[in-house]
Amino acid sequence: MRTKIYMLLLCGTLFFQTSCAQKKKKDNQVQELPFAQFQWNVVDKEGNEQPIDTVEYNDKMALHLPKGHIAYLKNKKFKDFEIKFDVIGFVMPGLGFRGQDKENYELIYLRENSSNKKDALQYIPIFNGSLPWQLYNYPKYEASATFTEEKIASFPLSIEHYLEKGVISNSLRLKLEEKGVRYSPNAQVQLVNERTWGIGDAEQYKGSFLRETATNWELWDPNVWSHVKIIVVGDRASVYVQDMEIPRMTVDLKRDVKTGDISLRNQFFDAFYTNVSIKDLGDGTLSIKNNREEVLSDNYIKKWQISPKFIKNENGILSQLDSIRENGATWKYVETDVDGLLNISRFISQMNGSVALKTIIHSETKQDASMHIGYAKHLIVVLNNEVVFNKEMDMKKEEGRVFVDNENLNLNLLQGKNELFMILTGDEQYQQNWGVIAKLDKLNGIQIN
Repeated sequence: MRTKIYMLLLCGTLFFQTSCAQKKKKDNQVQELPFAQFQWNVVDKEGNEQPIDTVEYNDKMALHLPKGHIAYLKNKKFKDFEIKFDVIGFVMPGLGFRGQDKENYELIYLRENSSNKKDALQYIPIFNGSLPWQLYNYPKYEASATFTEEKIASFPLSIEHYLEKGVISNSLRLKLEEKGVRYSPNAQVQLVNERTWGIGDAEQYKGSFLRETATNWELWDPNVWSHVKIIVVGDRASVYVQDMEIPRMTVDLKRDVKTGDISLRNQFFDAFYTNVSIKDLGDGTLSIKNNREEVLSDNYIKKWQISPKFIKNENGILSQLDSIRENGATWKYVETDVDGLLNISRFISQMNGSVALKTIIHSETKQDASMHIGYAKHLIVVLNNEVVFNKEMDMKKEEGRVFVDNENLNLNLLQGKNELFMILTGDEQYQQNWGVIAKLDKLNGIQIN
């Protein structure tokens, strides 16, 4: 009897193990994701549900996402995975993953109009709905990639006389039509840089680049399918474009490692996706190597106290700081990430108003100290109850990207305790960037609390 019971238990165990192995094998299989109502939920930028728009585009049946539209994968969540897709995006198509809700997720997107440039790929963590692309930048969070393009035609250098910003001129339209390239009267012409012009036509879902060479102007069509693979494992992600063997970008992810939603996203203009497939990598057999084992210097200010939000009075900021302290406002202790960056949106739910950060600098002697800072979008620095800095970020330099050497500021430190405040106002108009990074040049007899 005992032998029979043992055999039954053994068979049951083997059946359970086999079932688990089959399930694991099934989970690790590639899952094709057709664009059907049971598979995807499409919403517009206001969150209203929209019908799935599938069209034949550039010889492939594709999902069309207009400006600001998002396609959420239904009833499936992933933590570690490999996803592949073909994409045509006029500005910033991308992938959202590990989504906890519509305001909190990881995001990788493609700047197809920056092909071969150092900002062609970008990763940003989304906290409380902010889009902090200026805070997370190259070389760690942006990278170069080459997207597929096709040369359409060549024109003599004299075509430059027809290039003007704004609605396309009839003269330029006629010149293009001579080479079989037709644009609607409402197409827009924009200067990309001194040797490149962009032409976009929302009515026809098309665009092109006119690039100057030594002998002529060449018209290139960027609306060609690019093959993309993204692998997410643990706290890292790798992005492959065209070449599926060598990643173009590997990043350390900033949000907690959690299972979450997958979404195809489109920030601006129109995007098209096709051949979407995903594979669950949850068996723990794959890892992504970190090539950036760095230790942050003690010169960085890594610990702060952060105040509740308030409406800043720029002309009375000193009295406002006194009022916050006297009213017993609760300051919270916060720390920067491993790069020394403090993304305010991690701690504050809505980007309106201002916050104050404070720390204490102890100096053994009275001395001058040089501080390097980068910030978004407006910063006031107060040292020992004196305003020593008050500026808007410089949007012309690197398009406003935040680097620790954006600004240099001299601090007149007293012997002993020095109270340092930073009052930060975020990007209230676009809800994107709100943060700061700061370090002291030297720590001669200086200690940061």
